[in-house]
Amino acid sequence: MKDFYIEKTSIIHNLNFWTKFICLLLLMPISTFLAPTKLFLVIVAFFIVLLLISKINLKKFWDATKFYNVPIIISITLLALLFSHNILLNRLIEGLLLSTRFIILICFGVLFAMITNPIEIPTGMLKAKIPHKYGITVMIAFRMLPLISQKIKNIIDAQRARGAKLKLSIRTLPELIPRFISLMVPILHSTLNISVEISDTLISRGYNPDSRITIPPNKFKTGDYALFLFSGALLVWISIGF
Repeated sequence: MKDFYIEKTSIIHNLNFWTKFICLLLLMPISTFLAPTKLFLVIVAFFIVLLLISKINLKKFWDATKFYNVPIIISITLLALLFSHNILLNRLIEGLLLSTRFIILICFGVLFAMITNPIEIPTGMLKAKIPHKYGITVMIAFRMLPLISQKIKNIIDAQRARGAKLKLSIRTLPELIPRFISLMVPILHSTLNISVEISDTLISRGYNPDSRITIPPNKFKTGDYALFLFSGALLVWISIGF
């Protein structure tokens, strides 16, 4: 995992948090399971437009998604070729179409992470009258995952530097449990240290999870209404039987 958020000045970045989140929840199942092929092409075109408007570097976006997209294309296409009952060409097309649906699903999620500042999570929850302590918890978890991931990588590299053989294979299966424990102990210790540091930081800054704090204004702009309208139109279009 990595820190996906990319700070930019764009229409997409400036959208309300709930606009981005609710439209993500609508577009992901529509693109993956509900939309017929003709409408799916519209969703693909819409995603490309969103990506271009967001001003995110295409190479950075590819680097963030290639580790998911390439295995999905290969595995789903192979499954379609092996288990489908159509002719070879139709099996190949089915596999590519299905893998494209899952790729768009992942791309929408990555785009959401790239255009959503973690600080928008607690403020968005505050606007929805959700207690701020839950929003702070989600924001910290969202922000700390890259740091914890890097800590795990550092621990694995340190173990290997000391001569530990951590490569998983059939021959090493009997030794899997002790090796797993040798990794989990320093990982848990490091994670607990991070949690204590965060707790001390919040306390030193006077944060009280049970106190009241100022709620930012909840404003929806033209772009928010336009995205809501498009997502709702897609849902209605499918519901009436596109």
